[in-house]
Amino acid sequence: MNHLNVIDQIGQQSPKILFQFNLSQNRFDYLSPAFYDIWEMEESLLQEHPQQLLDSVVEDDRPAVERCWQRLLKGDHVDEMVRIEQSGLKRYIRYIAYPIFDSDQRVAALAGIAENVTQQRDFVNYLTEFGQRKNSALEMVAHDLRGPLAVVKSVASLLRQDIQDDKKQELEHYTDIIETACVQCTDLIQDLLSEEHLQSPEVYVNKIRMDISEQIRSVVGFYQKGRLVQQQFVLQLPDDPLMAELDQIKFSQILNNLISNSIKFTPPTGTITIRAYQDVDWAVVEHSDNGIGIPEHLLPQLFERRSNASRKGLNGEKSRGLGLAIVYELVRLQGGTISVESREHEGTRFTIRLPRYAA
Repeated sequence: MNHLNVIDQIGQQSPKILFQFNLSQNRFDYLSPAFYDIWEMEESLLQEHPQQLLDSVVEDDRPAVERCWQRLLKGDHVDEMVRIEQSGLKRYIRYIAYPIFDSDQRVAALAGIAENVTQQRDFVNYLTEFGQRKNSALEMVAHDLRGPLAVVKSVASLLRQDIQDDKKQELEHYTDIIETACVQCTDLIQDLLSEEHLQSPEVYVNKIRMDISEQIRSVVGFYQKGRLVQQQFVLQLPDDPLMAELDQIKFSQILNNLISNSIKFTPPTGTITIRAYQDVDWAVVEHSDNGIGIPEHLLPQLFERRSNASRKGLNGEKSRGLGLAIVYELVRLQGGTISVESREHEGTRFTIRLPRYAA
């Protein structure tokens, strides 16, 4: 039985492209019908000008195709994926090709299989993006839970202080439970943050129209009510609403991270100042403190993930180098920018510029 007849019978039934290309005649000895489901080419023109196939390949992928061609001519087989574009539609094509040798062991033809793997590729891309968003969200949520947990732990400590002279054993038992739970949660968060895969760049952003000044008051009020912060807060906010289209949760995360950072590096007698104002099309938030400042050599890497810029706080608090990297990403995701100015022993100021809401 003629081998091309066997190939044709398979090719007529397969969704994959089967082919054999004759090098001496520069034409296809066989090309299965599945080819024409992908490429919009007439058979006669294709046989006359087979280089049209290379023209359909996305320009960035053409060097790879040419390298594969050279490998085949040298007698190696290839397994490659390439992007093609037809009528503005891009597809991913995987092809496996083998050299066919003549009696003198020279490469006389190329044969193999090709298939459209666009759907599989899109699915892999979707899973990758989903995984990145999940990981990034997990990292940010885990990091920012540490602030509220610290509040709970401090309140429990205050309760214990208040009841030391009284014999309210039941309340003391409750405070033990609260403190134990906080320690367990913090340990769990530390484990989550130590995972190397928590490094994805993007998370979902749900923007709403909001008053930046109102949100700042709300976040600062949380710290003041918890009686945790010995530093003085100074708010310099406009009388009129300062409207912006932001993700409210992520904006709160930004403030929490900056405030927590200031508390860590500012003495109890120090001051944390948050100023907000309008600058043409931008809403500007300036967060400053008069703490110990940042050494000049650490400033260039301050917003990098797990950089060498992390330092222990004034009370020995550990730092994993994530907080300011998270702030940078959250600001960027909402279309804004962040910059820092700092001098050792004088303090630090972060300036955030966010797109103002256009009515």
